[in-house]
Amino acid sequence: MRMDLPLLRAFVVLAEELHFGRAALRLGLSQPQVSRRVRALEDELGVQLFVRTPRHTALTEIGRRLLDDARETLTAAERLQARARAAAGTPTGRVAVGFVWSTLGTYLAPLVAAAPERHPDIELAVSQKRFVDIVPSLRRGDVDLVISRTLLERGEMIETLLRREPSFLAVPASHPFAARASLTWDELEGEPMIALARALAPSLFDAVIRLARERGFEPAIAREAQTPAEAMALVSAGLGVYRLPSSAAAPHPGVVYCELSDVPSRLVLLRRPEPPSPAVAAVAELIRDLFGDASNASHDGLGGLEAAVARA
Repeated sequence: MRMDLPLLRAFVVLAEELHFGRAALRLGLSQPQVSRRVRALEDELGVQLFVRTPRHTALTEIGRRLLDDARETLTAAERLQARARAAAGTPTGRVAVGFVWSTLGTYLAPLVAAAPERHPDIELAVSQKRFVDIVPSLRRGDVDLVISRTLLERGEMIETLLRREPSFLAVPASHPFAARASLTWDELEGEPMIALARALAPSLFDAVIRLARERGFEPAIAREAQTPAEAMALVSAGLGVYRLPSSAAAPHPGVVYCELSDVPSRLVLLRRPEPPSPAVAAVAELIRDLFGDASNASHDGLGGLEAAVARA
């Protein structure tokens, strides 16, 4: 029996996620590819590993019994490959990169496309993380790097500025701001604002409040959304305005974008404080090459929100 490691890896990741979409994201594959790999492994082993329904994916009893063996096989194979490639002086190993919602759409695909060409011996895993989960995920080692917005807090993680990009304000199409190309933060005084719930991004939420107060007004938080999609729906319904990075400003019915000229957004790369492995260092360098803007990142001074945090 010939055992293919990609099939085993698809089995293990799907067993951990129990969701084909999330498993596909971690593996850098499409959902049908994940399904085909798992089915091929089941055919090769002659057993059913998962129970699949349109709404549910679960391990069978046999799948649960074989999961630890599959993990051990992958670990042994990765150890063998790492030792062989290390002897050849080539960066090798698995590097897990996390993204937040506002960096996923723009930055994941170019990284996944470039990594195999630049570093064919590095296995790249990608996943989406909630803002509040970034630091715990890095601490646990669930991810090695995160492409994120600035944490807006002091902590132990190493934060490298990749670039500054404009912030946009999403406004209802019928709003007077819809005819404006740009605005300043001070012009939001009295405007009903949509914000992501504080529990999802406490430092960002608090920085918005602090910046408004420093500018002499109390922000009017009309709604706290649980997801960016909900925030955009609330804007479309005319219930408030919503700030987001320009690269995350996708077209949305009933919504118009204008630039917030004095509140830029920072794209950053986060990692643990200890020296990175050669593979992690190689992927970090690739990320800087792909997305870094030296002249933009080295701009003197802090943006509005960052300055508000620095003074806290």
